[in-house]
Amino acid sequence: MKRQAKLSPIFLALTLWLGVLCCNAVAKQGGAQNNAIEAQDFYAFATIDGTNISAAFGILSNASEQPIALQKATVINSNATAELHQSTKEEGVVKMLPVDSITIPAKQSVKLTPGGLHIMLINLPKPLEAGKTIALELVFDDGTTLKLEVPIKERSANKSGKHTHH
Repeated sequence: MKRQAKLSPIFLALTLWLGVLCCNAVAKQGGAQNNAIEAQDFYAFATIDGTNISAAFGILSNASEQPIALQKATVINSNATAELHQSTKEEGVVKMLPVDSITIPAKQSVKLTPGGLHIMLINLPKPLEAGKTIALELVFDDGTTLKLEVPIKERSANKSGKHTHH
């Protein structure tokens, strides 16, 4: 006479639960690899009459366990140049200089803002008009690329009526 092993319902439920938990962890890890960088609240300023430059701003978030650096930005379908820049104030003078990359620390965000880190848009072939969009591609050192349709906003005027500058 053969003995059949009986599996308890608790053992079966535990095995099933561990299998689901394991599969979910793998799926989340795979998703984090592909979606480690997120771009939020991006916008660019409309160009000022007679100029062909602007800048783009927003928030870059890194969900990964490692720092990731923005290496390059390009204006899609355009000969315009996009450069990564940092504005600093030294002895009362604001200076804007290109930077090689912008590092987003692990599990943190970096804000690209007027007066700070930003993406300069140079030699734009036509004016950027408020209410329209500009297509940008961001390239990161982990191989990630993000394509963004960035809304264009009117520059706000300060109390003196002059435009604010980055």
